Amino acid sequence: MRILLIMPDAHMHKLRVGSFIRSMREAPLTLTTLAGLVPNLPGVEVKIVDGSVDSVPMNEPADLVGISVITGCARPAYALAKHFRQRGIPVVLGGVHVMVLPGEAIQHADSIVIGRGEHAWPQLIEDFRAGRMKRVYRERDLPNHQLEDVPPPRRDLQRRSGYMLPNTVQATRGCKRVCDFCSVNAVWPRYLKRPIADVIRDIRAIPGKHFAFNDVSLVDDVEYSRELFTAIAPLKKKWGGLVTADSLQNTELLDLMARSGCVYLLVGFESGNQATLQGIRKSFNKTLDYHHLIRSLQNRGITVQGCFVFGFDHDDASVFESTIQLVQDLGVDIPRYSLYTPYPGTPLFTRMQAENRILSYNWDDYDTMHVVIKPVQMTPDELYRGFKWAYKETFRMNRVIRRVSHPDIRCAINFVGNLCYRIFVKRLYSEPRFTTPYSLHDPGRPPEPGHWKVPEEVEEICLA
Repeated sequence: MRILLIMPDAHMHKLRVGSFIRSMREAPLTLTTLAGLVPNLPGVEVKIVDGSVDSVPMNEPADLVGISVITGCARPAYALAKHFRQRGIPVVLGGVHVMVLPGEAIQHADSIVIGRGEHAWPQLIEDFRAGRMKRVYRERDLPNHQLEDVPPPRRDLQRRSGYMLPNTVQATRGCKRVCDFCSVNAVWPRYLKRPIADVIRDIRAIPGKHFAFNDVSLVDDVEYSRELFTAIAPLKKKWGGLVTADSLQNTELLDLMARSGCVYLLVGFESGNQATLQGIRKSFNKTLDYHHLIRSLQNRGITVQGCFVFGFDHDDASVFESTIQLVQDLGVDIPRYSLYTPYPGTPLFTRMQAENRILSYNWDDYDTMHVVIKPVQMTPDELYRGFKWAYKETFRMNRVIRRVSHPDIRCAINFVGNLCYRIFVKRLYSEPRFTTPYSLHDPGRPPEPGHWKVPEEVEEICLA
């Protein structure tokens, strides 16, 4: 039995120089984890393909194809599904977009998985081998908030050279916050934690010295984090991850993170306007504390990638220049910008629909690099031009040099990171897909009422 697992190309944050392509992110865990869940049976073979770094082999011989779908790559995923089904190969769809719009996804697949794959995926494979695969596999919520059944990822199947950081680990899943634009709570309503012994097992198995946590909110449970970082410290590894700005106020935890080998953190600052943060349900960020928080990290040898968003209702045309100045004043090591995007299932999507402000339902535009809503104080073109201008101005060499001039090892690392974004900026001004704010030629249609749920007549199996 040959299983082909695919993640379509979402066209996000890639470094491209001629034929050289590298993802400017850590390797995703989705496909390697699914591969690890495949039963170890004679004659069962698995191949994984991340479309962000490799071409999808359209003529690959396979008995079953699994495709993981995020909103920004839903259309390519459906096209791939159609291709393989026309070849007579059953296709299974899963992932965030499928969980939010299962009624849409099921139209393009032989089977869909809703929820965690730890139980559903092995059961689906068993049913497929027995010739009784159901149309829907739905995993029930975990009552004990534990992720005790996540296998080691099959890193041996992954092309390691395709990513800035090929070694990735997960300790938690979900987030305790409910920011209006974030889809995490729509798909993972509980904050789940893996047994620390399992996490340490995965870290020990990493062949190199560096790894990244792909958790969206790594330190939401402080006691768990303390125990985790204490266990990591003796391993003498270097790591990075993603945290919320308010969690950085715990200096004891920061000291422990630094001792455990933390050298890089991505922090969602989002805006320098407190009223904006209040409006997006992120009032736990305190803009007046940003400078202190960033210095606290940098003084501990931790590089800060600061993320900011354009297109909030309080934003006018002055926000681009003021954000650039804020980034420079704060000394953010590696800045990153995105556009306010209403992903299906989020409070923002519901509000934007009610206000008739969604410009495009073409899921190709849902990459945080296209304008898909009507801004309040700008036109869509003004927002888009300002977004690209802010990237270009932020990564001018004189600004880069001022940001990375530190008398320590971070200087070289941060300089390379900024150079990668300088190359990325050229994509924004040269590639055809970035010439307009959204797909004027095909804005798509809103999800139909039936897209939000599984049809009642469809056979499904629920797993505890």
